[in-house]
Amino acid sequence: MRRVLATATLGLALLGMAACADPETPSATASSGAPAASSAAPAPAASPMDKTAACEAYMKAESSIKTQLMKLMTEADAIKADPAKAQQALADLTKAFGEFEAGLAPIAAGATDPEIKSAVEADVAVLKKLPADLAATGGDVDKIMAYFEGPAFASAGEKVYALCGK
Repeated sequence: MRRVLATATLGLALLGMAACADPETPSATASSGAPAASSAAPAPAASPMDKTAACEAYMKAESSIKTQLMKLMTEADAIKADPAKAQQALADLTKAFGEFEAGLAPIAAGATDPEIKSAVEADVAVLKKLPADLAATGGDVDKIMAYFEGPAFASAGEKVYALCGK
């Protein structure tokens, strides 16, 4: 997830400028962000997939979240100018990671290669904790960025990349 991390960190830095302007934004964001992740569409039933198929599915899921994060980046100026938009953008960020988790779950369940299965399951575990971890920051942008740059999140995806030869 290091590639996703770079996009997310830059996005959070931009969002933080607006979030700092409204002291109510952080607490509202944290509480509105968590349900968004849990309300992600249910994952389709897992189909058995070999290493190659699992790697392709992982990269496709990652590409989808990058697209969502890039959309937030293109709206950065409007987000910085409007604290309400910053609140919504942070909720959208949490939702995007919830959807990423939902996209990875069937890969973890269906992967027949034990190493890929274990690596994707580890990433899913990190993503499951993300809403609570972000809420624990109290909306403090420095703490949010530290979380994304910290070892638990930053190292997620590394094993999948290594196993997939990326």
